[in-house]
Amino acid sequence: MDTMYQENENLGAAVCVKRAASILGVSTRTIWRMIAAGELTAIRIRGCTRLLQAQVLGYLNGNGKASL
Repeated sequence: MDTMYQENENLGAAVCVKRAASILGVSTRTIWRMIAAGELTAIRIRGCTRLLQAQVLGYLNGNGKASL
């Protein structure tokens, strides 16, 4: 399975920080800032930080906690 894309039956697709940054067109540091600010929710899967793809895409489409 691609390490940048994982799917969990209960959570849906999860992407790594690097992939989330690519989707949003920002740096990984900005993603970490967004996580710290509560704008994105991070989860840990086997020691790796992941973000729900649906939340990242929602943020991209203006449905996030803050608009870009």
